[in-house]
Amino acid sequence: MRRMLVILLLVVMGAERLSAQQSSFGVAYYNVDKLYDTIPSKFYDDSDYTPRGRLCWDDVRYRRKVGQVAAVIDSMAMPVVALYGVENEQVVKDIVASCGEDYAYIHRTSSRYDGLDFAILYFADCFFPERVTEWSGALCVEGEVAGEDFAIIATSRSTSLGVLLQERNLLEDSNIIIIGDAGKLKFEKLGLHDAMRGVEKAGRGNVIVQNMWQLRDRVVTNLTAPNHSDVYIKRWLLDSGGVPKPTYDGAKYCGGGSSCLPIFIYFDKLFAH
Repeated sequence: MRRMLVILLLVVMGAERLSAQQSSFGVAYYNVDKLYDTIPSKFYDDSDYTPRGRLCWDDVRYRRKVGQVAAVIDSMAMPVVALYGVENEQVVKDIVASCGEDYAYIHRTSSRYDGLDFAILYFADCFFPERVTEWSGALCVEGEVAGEDFAIIATSRSTSLGVLLQERNLLEDSNIIIIGDAGKLKFEKLGLHDAMRGVEKAGRGNVIVQNMWQLRDRVVTNLTAPNHSDVYIKRWLLDSGGVPKPTYDGAKYCGGGSSCLPIFIYFDKLFAH
């Protein structure tokens, strides 16, 4: 019962906040939980995610998941959406083509053993990318927002984000948003703060671990402008038990989009350090 009350609260808060702030600049992050195409790779083992593989991953299931991811992105309507868990650029193209919003995208092939990559979708009239750095467990895109230098770093358990920040000299020169699983980043020593701390203290999370909500992904930033950070939750993203509906539970096909909920941050006024 307590979990369901928290879910209903999140649904109401998320809907009210996003609908009230459509003109604000925001960034979202969505771990799409292994969105492979159906074609066997020559460089890593994705045999489970093929039509004849253990998971019977065919074009129907692939297209269904692409459509679900696109529906989440359209529902959030954020100027920038970072994705993790896409296999290649063609997957990103399929997602963008399925979106109702007109997104441009940035994709880089990672060197991960599982072949899963990051992508950044963005409105080209809000965010102007200038430099892209593919990093171990992260994708860094530097550019401009509202005439200010702006860096967005999407991450999934990177162990060297501090090195990336220092190597790119971002701590001195840029407005920074690190979004995703920041791992063991000592962000406070770098002059950054966790914008999701209040969300976590309130008991909200974006994954279920041992029947409890856990905030696996978060937003770390040097911006102190008034902002709203939270987990993005809709009832149609959950199963009948109130858990984010996965694509698979083991080898059982569940037909959901992801076992992770997106997170987001948006600003009433940018760059008010």
